[in-house]
Amino acid sequence: MNLKIEETRENKLLKRKEIKYTVEFEKNNTPSREVVKELIARNTNAKKELIIVDFNEQLTGLHVIRGYSKIYSTKEDAMLYEPDYELYRNGLKVKEEKQ
Repeated sequence: MNLKIEETRENKLLKRKEIKYTVEFEKNNTPSREVVKELIARNTNAKKELIIVDFNEQLTGLHVIRGYSKIYSTKEDAMLYEPDYELYRNGLKVKEEKQ
């Protein structure tokens, strides 16, 4: 798998770095959000738990994913600025079961 960072933007107001990227992968092996987070963490020297994968879009007919992620400076900032559904998707919040 190969990660290429297309664009990086520093958002000082929200205390995060925003990146747009493409991931090339092997046939029949679409990477999960967790795998993409690991690739981003390795390439940007960021902690995996501070990365929010906003979306991954697979390009039709190609073994390529185009995506957008946010890297926060602290977990508290991510909890403050991100909506709940993004926190659940990225494992920063765990849904409580109703009894």
